[in-house]
Amino acid sequence: MKGEHGVKRMSGFLLTLVLVFSVRAWSAGPETSFDPTKYSKGTREVPTPQKGYHDRYTSMTASWNDAGQGYYDPTQYTPPDVPEAAGRMNCVECHEKYTPSAVEEWKASKHGRNGIDCSVCHGTHPQVFMPLPKTCGTCHPERVEQHFAGKHGRYGFYGAHTQAGRRGAQYEEMKEMGCGTCHSVALKCDSCHTRHRFDPAEARKPEACGTCHMGPDHAQMEYYESSKHGVIASIEGKTFEEGGRAPGCVTCHMSKGTHDVSQGITLGGSSQGKFIGDNPSGDAYHPDPNGIYMNEISPEDFKRERDKMTAICKTCHSERFARHKLSTADGIKIATDGVTGEAFKIIQSLKEDGLLNPMPSDRIENPAPFPKGKDIWLTGHELYEQVSGIEARFFHMYKFYNIHAWKGAYHMSPDWSHWYGNAPLKLMLSEIWGEANLIRRINALEKNEGIKWKDVSPVPDFMKLKEKPDEVKSKPVGTKELIEKVK
Repeated sequence: MKGEHGVKRMSGFLLTLVLVFSVRAWSAGPETSFDPTKYSKGTREVPTPQKGYHDRYTSMTASWNDAGQGYYDPTQYTPPDVPEAAGRMNCVECHEKYTPSAVEEWKASKHGRNGIDCSVCHGTHPQVFMPLPKTCGTCHPERVEQHFAGKHGRYGFYGAHTQAGRRGAQYEEMKEMGCGTCHSVALKCDSCHTRHRFDPAEARKPEACGTCHMGPDHAQMEYYESSKHGVIASIEGKTFEEGGRAPGCVTCHMSKGTHDVSQGITLGGSSQGKFIGDNPSGDAYHPDPNGIYMNEISPEDFKRERDKMTAICKTCHSERFARHKLSTADGIKIATDGVTGEAFKIIQSLKEDGLLNPMPSDRIENPAPFPKGKDIWLTGHELYEQVSGIEARFFHMYKFYNIHAWKGAYHMSPDWSHWYGNAPLKLMLSEIWGEANLIRRINALEKNEGIKWKDVSPVPDFMKLKEKPDEVKSKPVGTKELIEKVK
């Protein structure tokens, strides 16, 4: 009877497999005869499918190459060829027909009311250009100087962005949409002052910040909306700058109209935060005692910026209350980095023992300029693609949960700090330890049996190094060089 039941179970299992694969085959439809390799990136009008994982340093569509990076990086902008417009000074005459909304917004703007016409910011055909901060600085020099003193201007686009590993691993369209659209704030004042009205009142609203400061990697908009600050502003329909009781983003981060958005930031600021040490790094990364790559600041830096933020908080709160709440967030930041560091050590140990699958030497490298060669970069410019499974788990831990725990605390959002940050952070540490434990036990068994994992599970093609195209569209650029170019 026992054998009979075993046969029945096996038959049922095989029947299930047949049904599953039959349903999948039917749902997938007939095999297509289309060969995307014959059509490359298609024509300018028609984008065509491409097979498999995308290459780096290339675009998916031919039409993207018409403008390239020019719409998110104005230093790369190439003007359209409009021979009939050459030398004409009356821009409105044509643009009322071709871009009527832009003309109406300009007319309603302070620029339009004061006779600042299109050519002042864009030049004329055939040498039209996209405005740079130095263009705006002709009339607003103080604001541009402040802009480049803060994070938005100093390394919103240069260095940390243009040389970022996660950006370098992308194809051109995703570099534009997923990276450049927000990080271009360094080059484009209209990231906050939307064209062509450029209304300061609009830029002061929290919603203006929400395009970029939201989502799983830094949910500032969500933190704010769920904090008492955001709740009161939502109930009243206005913030402090509009006569309301509660602060908006600019109340604390652009106090008195400054465009230095880094004022008052201590252990926060850069994407992974900062730590206090004896060797300040400026905008560069240093590893903290847990191995996490961050900006290192001095005790003097901390005290100076904390005093600035406390002065802002004192507009509504007592100094004792303000320093206590900020100190609470400091403690959460320090503890969170310590928890993350435990997972960091586990993965580094696996790498040193040759137990990551695939190992750095067996997969395409991180395109960031550091670390050099076939190595992994945990935190900092760590990739979320083409990595081992346990590194992918760590990415969730450090880039999402770690950030929510302490950034949620600095924005006074208890649930984000705890249940979206602290709890999943610690759960993920247990998962990472469990996976590492399993990897080591399986490795011991494979050694005993003489099994080589590459024979059982070879590295997939999408993780292997591919030859870089001759034409590299998004080249890393030097920070100082570009800042001088656009200021």
